Order: sequence, then C-alpha cells, then structure tokens
Amino acid sequence: MGNYRRGGRSGSRSGGRQFQQPAPKPFDFVSLPNRVDRKKPIGHEQYHSAHLTGQLQGTLEALSPLHIGSGIIELGQDVELIKTVVRTGGRVVIPGSSLKGAIRSIAEAISESCVCKVSRDAQRALPSRDFRECRQKERLCIACRIFGAMGFQGNVAIQDAPHIHGQIVTAQVPELYRPRIRRGARDVPGRKFYMHGQVASGRTPVEACDIGSKFRFITQVDNLTQAEWGLLFTALGQHPDYPFKLKIGGVKPVCFGSMDIQIEQIQLEDQARDRYLAWDVRPEAAKTGAPLETWIRHCIAQAADSLIVQDLLEDLAQILRHPNQRNCPSGLY
Repeated sequence: MGNYRRGGRSGSRSGGRQFQQPAPKPFDFVSLPNRVDRKKPIGHEQYHSAHLTGQLQGTLEALSPLHIGSGIIELGQDVELIKTVVRTGGRVVIPGSSLKGAIRSIAEAISESCVCKVSRDAQRALPSRDFRECRQKERLCIACRIFGAMGFQGNVAIQDAPHIHGQIVTAQVPELYRPRIRRGARDVPGRKFYMHGQVASGRTPVEACDIGSKFRFITQVDNLTQAEWGLLFTALGQHPDYPFKLKIGGVKPVCFGSMDIQIEQIQLEDQARDRYLAWDVRPEAAKTGAPLETWIRHCIAQAADSLIVQDLLEDLAQILRHPNQRNCPSGLY
C-alpha cells in the first residue's frame, strides 16, 4: 500500500508549460477468487428451522462528509447552483439501494462470488466465463443468494436510512470525471474500492451531510444460515480481527462517504411458524441466549470457516482501513 501525499508540480517544462504530477491513485483492487461457488438458493416460500429470520437495527455515522446525489441541481444560498442530496418527503435519506450496493460489493469481494453488473468489455476481460454474473436461478453464488440476482429476490432487504442527526452543509469539492474505459483490456485487476483519508477541497459546490451526521439503519433478513449472517456482519465492518469502514455515495475519490455502522439490536424470530405472533426484541440473540456481540462473533466465525476467503478479506481490510492519514487527490490522479 505505501504512503500517500498530494501530487505536486513537476519541475520540468515543455514548450514553456508546467505540468502537474498526477497524485497517487485513491483506490486499489481486491483480487478475484480462484473460482465461483454456485448453489441452489433458499427462497421465501418456506421458512427453514435451521435458518434464521429477523431484523437488524442500528445507526450509521458519517466519518467524512456524505453526498448521495439526487441528480437535481438547484439554486443555493451562498452559490448559484448546487448538486443536491436525495430526499424522500422532504427528508434527507441514504437510499436503501445505495446501502445495499455498498454492502453487497464487500460481500462479493471477500467470497467466491460472481462479478456482477459490469460492462461487456469488463466481462470479456474476466479470467473465465464462470466469473460472469449469475443468470440461472437454480445456481447462484453466495452474494446473489443473499442479495438477489436476475429473476431472484434476495434474502436481505435494506430500508432507506433517514437522517436523524447532524447538519446539511455546502461543501466545495474538486471537479471529477468519468473513469476511463480501457477498451480491449486483457484482464481485470480485481474489484475496485476507494480508500479513506483526508478530504480534498475544490471549487464545485455540492450539498452534503456533515461529519457526525447519523442515520437510522434497518435491514430485514430472511432464511439465512448463521454463516450467511456472519458474511453479512463482516460486510458491515463488524469483524473483530479485520475491522474496516464502508464507503457510500458519491465523491468517493476525494474521501467523501466514509461511514461507520453500529448494530444496536437484532430481532430474531423464536420459531419460523410463529413469525407473525412473537418477536424477541431484546438486544441479544434469541435462539442462543448469547449477548449481541458474542453472537455476532459466533456467526462471523461460522462464515470464516465456510464462506469467507481469508486472503481477500485481509486485502479488503487493508484498503478500507480507518483512520487513514493519506491526503486524497485534489487534482489529476
């Protein structure tokens, strides 16, 4: 990984012009697994006694400014035009789809999962056709079984996360451009993740949730084994030995979107047949009687034995480590 600093200007001149030295890349790659493990998924038509159904509740906290663009540009108070954040009913929210995408990308990266939702050029550059997105409902990788695939509704449903604390501010960010498409690339270096670091500033105004902003996090989980719960917990940054923080939303190259997830309560159904009658709402695991943190660690240990690829988890935790004192690039990289 190495140390990072802002890119300076080169002392060399060409034709009387001075060129800016590109800054270090604000991202790195997690290698692809050796294979993709596909199995028949567990659907929603029947609740299995060996699987657990319940709900996660917790809080998201912004560790750096957060901007999830609505696609709408409006007149601001201090600037003429500003890119606004997503709102529902006038309230700022993190869309459940944005959260699900960020969490799923981590679950994919640390397991024997397919490479989902990429361009045709990227598909052609995969090591083999086996890595392409799951298309057969009866043969899905673990990420597609949990989060869904074409024609299959996943077993995890993440709600929009409403803003419950903190200020909405105007931030000035550097101008960003679309990633360059490497046409004809012969290989895919892996799954791309942006790092955390010191936020860079620029001249483009965007609306953002300030550092310290909090959001209510609720996720419904159906029919997952303890190992599958453990993969989900790991993707939420809860692994005791390889902790990391998520990156959510836009402007990630300049270190926006660093997010901490605190799980405060898990509601598990005592019996699948009683799903409409009784919930255990204590802050502990209903079927084991263990304290919340202990049960989360137990599930993560189960996932480590059967679902998580250790080398990939270590690489991802290094990329997404927080805090990270590197400076995010304010110019070319």
